[in-house]
Amino acid sequence: MAEDVATQLAELRARVRELEDREEIRQLTSEYMQAMHDARWEDALACFSDGASYDHGVLGDLPDRAALREFYLRFMPAFEGAGGWAFDVLADPVIRVDGDRAEGRWLLLTLATDPDGGEASWSMCTLDYEYRRERGRWKFHRNHCVHEHLLVPYASGWGRSGTSRIPDAAKDAPPEHFARIRAQGGKQRPGRLTRSIRGWSVPTLEPGPPRSR
Repeated sequence: MAEDVATQLAELRARVRELEDREEIRQLTSEYMQAMHDARWEDALACFSDGASYDHGVLGDLPDRAALREFYLRFMPAFEGAGGWAFDVLADPVIRVDGDRAEGRWLLLTLATDPDGGEASWSMCTLDYEYRRERGRWKFHRNHCVHEHLLVPYASGWGRSGTSRIPDAAKDAPPEHFARIRAQGGKQRPGRLTRSIRGWSVPTLEPGPPRSR
């Protein structure tokens, strides 16, 4: 009897721990999005682990902490300074926790101002985030942004007449950040769970078979 109670108690503790982990991961991701909205670039950068990287698809590959700092402290202020503005709507998270590692897939709709022309635009993407528990706190570890539509004019939308474009500020990013996208023929890599890319206006490699965790 005592062994059964001990087993049930251990299972209950594990379930509570997982729920707490999921909530902390949601909170981390929401804090990051709020920091991006408020242009608090240092706070956004603080959401990443020491060894983090970010495959930003057509906006470049950020392989280490130094590249992340360049993106958040130079590219993003330049985007904002040129008149760029974004309102992000994050939805439908699927989060899986495995000890001190976790993964999450989110859908992101962005209402934006194109910094180059000052016109209203849309962006849509899938976010594949890998998290690590670092010094007792969850952090982003391997992020991957898969753009479906990028700075599509608000008026034309993302239908047949919609076209994606990269902001001019991206041209000032280090050339080495675009080595991966050049090697892929100018096409971004799909997310791990992406199974359909029909209708997308951003060039994307065809999705392969699902990868194991």
